[in-house]
Amino acid sequence: MEDYLKLIPKRLDKIELRKIDNKYYLLIPMSSRLDFLARKLHGEYRRLELDEVGAFVWELCDGTRTIEQIGKKVKEKFGENAEPLYERLVTFILELYKRNLILLGGWDERGG
Repeated sequence: MEDYLKLIPKRLDKIELRKIDNKYYLLIPMSSRLDFLARKLHGEYRRLELDEVGAFVWELCDGTRTIEQIGKKVKEKFGENAEPLYERLVTFILELYKRNLILLGGWDERGG
């Protein structure tokens, strides 16, 4: 777990966070030629819904903070509602990484 806390997440510029009807969504461009049918059915973006904590974390993934520093900000804002803090935070950030929505500084250096 300690190793993960040193990673520095950076959101991709092409992905936009937008609040629509009081819900937070990541708008992910469907730019691949393979997305042709999906674009016809759903428009130019895939939408991924985030809760308030997820949207807050997304905004903090600017490439300047470690996961540990992001966790401290989440704790300040959401308190006990964020617990278990680091387990949830690391899982969320790794899921964003697997979906190619963020980069992880320090990941390649440690062989992830």
